[in-house]
Amino acid sequence: MTAADLERALGRRFARGNEETRGADSTCDYASGNGQVSITLQRLRAPVDLAVEIASLKKEVEDASVRLAPEFGGFFLDIVRAGTQLHAIRGDREYVMISILGFGDAAQVSPAAERLAKIALGRL
Repeated sequence: MTAADLERALGRRFARGNEETRGADSTCDYASGNGQVSITLQRLRAPVDLAVEIASLKKEVEDASVRLAPEFGGFFLDIVRAGTQLHAIRGDREYVMISILGFGDAAQVSPAAERLAKIALGRL
């Protein structure tokens, strides 16, 4: 993912991202003003159990709600007054998480998360 991809999706300027890679997994964080976008790509060793993943995240993030995202085989984790995370799963081993926080509520940033997930999945 590039800063230009984020700029097109969110209509804001972003500096180059900070990437961290561990084996086949990577996370890239981008900041603009008071907001942050994180993109995590994982190649899983075992299939994801969505019910377990959702329960774990809801326990970890207070006041979060979940919306299923069938187009992405996953779900949105909407975080009150912060934004959203789109957890997209392709097949049963490719996992992409797009986290958009600090740029508006979930309804405002979900379309950008969807656009970014399509780009990320298209590049895997």
